[in-house]
Amino acid sequence: MIRRSSRPAAFAVTAAALLAASAYAQPLNNACASAESIQLSTDDTKVITGTTVAATVDNATGSCGSSLTTPDVWYSVVAPSNGLLTVSTCTGTTYNSVVAIKASCAATTTLACNDNFCGTQSRASAPVVGGTTYLIRVAGNNLATGAFTLTVTHKGGPKSTDANPTLGPDVITSVIPDMLRHGTSADGTITAYSVGTTSCNPGDYPVLWVDNTLYSPDYDTTRHPVISQNMYRLKTYSAPGGATYQRFEQLGQSWLKHGFVSTNSAGCGTCEPSFVWRPSTQMYQNVGGDAIGVNCSDTYGASLNGSQSNLGAKNIVNPTLGTSPWVRNNGTGETTVKMRLQVPTPDVTGQPAGTRFFSDAFYVTADDAQFVRPGETVAYNALNNASWRELNAASMGGSPTFAGNTVQRQPGIFAWKTADPTVTLVTADHDDTPNPSTGFLTSTGQPAFPGTFIRSRYWVACKSTSLGGGLWRYEYAVYNHNSDRAAQAFTLAVPAAASVTDYFFRAPKYHSGEPYSNDAWTMDKTGTTLTFSTVPHATNVNANAIRWATMYNFGFTSDVPPSTGSATLALFKPGALPSISVDGLIVPTPPATCGTADFNGDGDIGTDADIEAFFACLAGNCCATCFGSDFNNDGDFGTDQDIEAFFRVLAGQPC
Repeated sequence: MIRRSSRPAAFAVTAAALLAASAYAQPLNNACASAESIQLSTDDTKVITGTTVAATVDNATGSCGSSLTTPDVWYSVVAPSNGLLTVSTCTGTTYNSVVAIKASCAATTTLACNDNFCGTQSRASAPVVGGTTYLIRVAGNNLATGAFTLTVTHKGGPKSTDANPTLGPDVITSVIPDMLRHGTSADGTITAYSVGTTSCNPGDYPVLWVDNTLYSPDYDTTRHPVISQNMYRLKTYSAPGGATYQRFEQLGQSWLKHGFVSTNSAGCGTCEPSFVWRPSTQMYQNVGGDAIGVNCSDTYGASLNGSQSNLGAKNIVNPTLGTSPWVRNNGTGETTVKMRLQVPTPDVTGQPAGTRFFSDAFYVTADDAQFVRPGETVAYNALNNASWRELNAASMGGSPTFAGNTVQRQPGIFAWKTADPTVTLVTADHDDTPNPSTGFLTSTGQPAFPGTFIRSRYWVACKSTSLGGGLWRYEYAVYNHNSDRAAQAFTLAVPAAASVTDYFFRAPKYHSGEPYSNDAWTMDKTGTTLTFSTVPHATNVNANAIRWATMYNFGFTSDVPPSTGSATLALFKPGALPSISVDGLIVPTPPATCGTADFNGDGDIGTDADIEAFFACLAGNCCATCFGSDFNNDGDFGTDQDIEAFFRVLAGQPC
């Protein structure tokens, strides 16, 4: 029997202990003085894996998230240029982490610190100066330790390299949370309301909300949003003879709420701090409530949006450029109703069953309106800023309640199409406004998008309804979303012989001292055109043109059946483009041009020779002077419809 030594077993135990000890050895970057160096270029990202297991606490002064006594590790980075340094453990980290950025190991002030930005993981950002060294601390919440993945990103000034925003500043109305009825005018003819709004920034750069002079010379008080508030109605009307049709009309409008101090709440996702590039300092600055950050929300209740001290007139705003001076509370009229969303009281009381009401709200601001996305030549972020919501018709006598959820990124005219899918809704754009590009600047403060334009948009909705007896009712709604040039005339092609009656026009009233006219548009049927119009700009610069965030109605009854065609919108303010075409509408169809009773063209009308020539033509033997076998000119040759049309003409009737 061979006796074995016990030393190998003892050696194995010792080796296991050593391996275990080495697995939990202090990280090399356990102390701030031995911070691990990270090399970054401008607009660069590095991803590092590490652990705080077996680490100790080193100089955690000024940290956050219950991490002052929690083990930490350290990294250092030299900022490659002025910009924004962001550190994150949001991806690939397995424990409750905390991150911080410090100016030095000895610094008592932490530049940025965060706990639980993304679940139990963290993200922090701080402006940095090129050539300066910064320290990054990774710790845990309340003594937690574990493995982590640290993402470190440097971003230079806007338009510095390929790390530009791709969505840009992009404010929307995300929720209409409430609505308030303030009361009526002394004579009871006007009722005033206000609409609450929650905004959101789903873009990838903050939207400025500046209401002060702290950021001169970069940003002034024109760099804030204004908010329009409108009310609409969908109602059934009766035509002579008992037939009915529906009309969608704007009942009223408000002056504009001037936005101030975003709360930057987390109503739209993970709200990011509002770091904005300052060209004058060549630095990012966290401006807090003077911007709405990416994925942040801000709510103004109906009471605040109806506060007259924050309401300003429309006429000083350029909706295409998104610019608005900080001028408020200068309206006139009775205290209860002035400057608020005003509607005629009879339009919201005593309405027939089935009448429906809607409200919308629309944010306008320069950096949103003027941002051009990569690869584009036209700015269009402002086209999604409005949202609408249906109201409970039974609640209109008090503060209205809602019949549905907010429909985002659509103005109120979409409610007609939603309520009635047979409604036709089309867009009409003009891209002729040069982009001054003052709403989003390069890193040196220059216009970021030279040579680009801003899209101006109209939405036009329409429907034709058969009234019986060979008559049709045509209803049109024309909504100007953001065209500063406005619209002066709406023209349709109508057959010269058509009967056109029961003309209708409606526009929401301007009020409270707004200088625009409320004169009704006129109607003119000349030859083959039907035109609704106001006076031109050269006659009156304050004429009742279709200005932004307003919808006008036009209607008539005709004996011409509907088909798909076009209309023309004449623009009001002077410009190289005098008008735009509105295609895909439902319009009165001109009848086909039929042949005459002198079918064979011999000068004798409606003779046996004409009848013989017609049937010979149907058989394929048309004479040289004959009209042809497509008598009704509908594109189909020799059909029963051609025969019927021929004999109607012989009898002296219309084709």
